[in-house]
Amino acid sequence: MSEELRMREALCRVGRRLYERHLTSGAGGSISVRTPRNEVLIKPSGFSLADMQPEHIVKMNLRGDVLEGKYPPSTDAPWHLMIYAARPDVNAIVHVHPPICGGFACAGVSLDVPVFTEVIIQVGRIPLMDYVTPTTMEYARKVAEHLKEANALLMKNHGIITLGANLEQAFQRAELLEDFARMLLIAKILGGPVLLPEGEAHKLRALESEKWRMKIIEELYK
Repeated sequence: MSEELRMREALCRVGRRLYERHLTSGAGGSISVRTPRNEVLIKPSGFSLADMQPEHIVKMNLRGDVLEGKYPPSTDAPWHLMIYAARPDVNAIVHVHPPICGGFACAGVSLDVPVFTEVIIQVGRIPLMDYVTPTTMEYARKVAEHLKEANALLMKNHGIITLGANLEQAFQRAELLEDFARMLLIAKILGGPVLLPEGEAHKLRALESEKWRMKIIEELYK
């Protein structure tokens, strides 16, 4: 099996996992991965992540040219490409509309709250982006700007984006954010979250540099 076919199949598997775990619905969301040749494989426009097949996936270069594919690329393609161009450490992107994260997004309430150790270690800071009309170039530029130094983003009235050194990491960060939103909502009901000391949050963020963990996970999900 070629490396590109393996990556196409991995995109489809992750798409189904995102859908089955109720992190998106309908044709919502987009996912992509960077190939070893610095090209991008991305979900086609209008397809459900549950139904996407390897032959549906669109291949593009970082200039935005479609190199291969029968269908138009996701309308999110411009900001996917901007992120890859600006972040050589990023090799996969997940964008979904999870219901609880979506609730925070629609309420304009930030998830960047240092209370849960796993999120601080695995995700880091979570900027909150003001609403911009989706599919516009202004929107694409805003997304790329917010993710220059972050690995996750909550967009007002929209959803979340997570980045990863590989597809599995981007997926796990999206899944973790939805669980965290649920925990934070419960904490608010119970009287409000108790913040970790700033020094402790800084120490936890430093642990994300242990890249060996993601290498093991990537091998497991080949």
